[in-house]
Amino acid sequence: MSTASIPSTQLGVLSTKTSQTLQTFPVPSPGSGEVLVQNVAVASNPKDWKIPLFTENYSAIEGNDVAGHIAKVGEGVTEYKGGERVAAFSRMRTLDSKYGAYAQYTVAPAATTFPIPQSTSFEEAATLPLTVATAFIGLHKRLGIPEKSSGEQKGIIINGASSSVGSYAVQLAKRAGLFVIGIAGSSKDYAKELGADVIVDYREHKGEALESALVEAAKGKNVQYVYDAVSEKGSIVLLSRVLSKVSPNGKGKVTYVLILSEDEQKQIPQGIETERTGVNTAYGEDQEFAARFYRQIGQWLAASPPFKTNRAKVLPEGLASVPKGLELLRTGQVHGEKLVYRIADTPGLK
Repeated sequence: MSTASIPSTQLGVLSTKTSQTLQTFPVPSPGSGEVLVQNVAVASNPKDWKIPLFTENYSAIEGNDVAGHIAKVGEGVTEYKGGERVAAFSRMRTLDSKYGAYAQYTVAPAATTFPIPQSTSFEEAATLPLTVATAFIGLHKRLGIPEKSSGEQKGIIINGASSSVGSYAVQLAKRAGLFVIGIAGSSKDYAKELGADVIVDYREHKGEALESALVEAAKGKNVQYVYDAVSEKGSIVLLSRVLSKVSPNGKGKVTYVLILSEDEQKQIPQGIETERTGVNTAYGEDQEFAARFYRQIGQWLAASPPFKTNRAKVLPEGLASVPKGLELLRTGQVHGEKLVYRIADTPGLK
């Protein structure tokens, strides 16, 4: 796309604490080291309803998962040219609408933008950016798992194995040669399809029963890691207890995606290390690693067998359906799939 063909205005969804409304915004320009993506499809994450709700005076375009074509590149960007098919993870928590995904155009760091093959649809690609980075940063940076098997097979417990983050963590853990014990519910068959060796259904085991079931599943599997992609209702503490019982010498590492309270921290068994995975390090301290791994994911999409994207559930009416999608996430009605919106389906767009 030539600069001359980029419009001056666009439609976008303005999020506040209490509402999401479709409005007209200026089309932004990329800064140094950034790209402008003309979005074909964008996707939702739970943070998209949480951040506006819990941020005082929030008023901006939300979202960070986009897939489309390069419209323009900023100063210093030589990797891309106009028209290339890409997916991108835009900057989070900036209150700057130019980085919001729920719009026709989005600015993203070139480092967290990656090519996608023709075999991957834009709807599929839009499910990747935020959650696949949460998975690979958690596994390889926070837990320190080598990207390739070192010989001796080790095991990992992945909570939320059929969730967006968890389904990517399952695939990446298998590629790293790990034995994967997944925790899932109604979408447990999906986690199994993605490569989980064993599935423990949390609906069939509560509290101590779940702990016992996990200990039994982990026997003899050299389990040394936990990836808690749920991190709610005491799961971090429970999984830390499990790990202390099944790991060699009672030592191991746990990473989680939400918050570990001071009270919960006191309940973590001695010998178990815990560290939160925050995806914003993809354009911070882990940028070099993330840039390389994103591009590796792009190559795996075209491999045989391919890296599998989340199952996309496309909501009708494009950007106009964002409020409905965020409400579905807020009320816990999304399981084993990712909500996606096609920009062209937005009423009023040609």
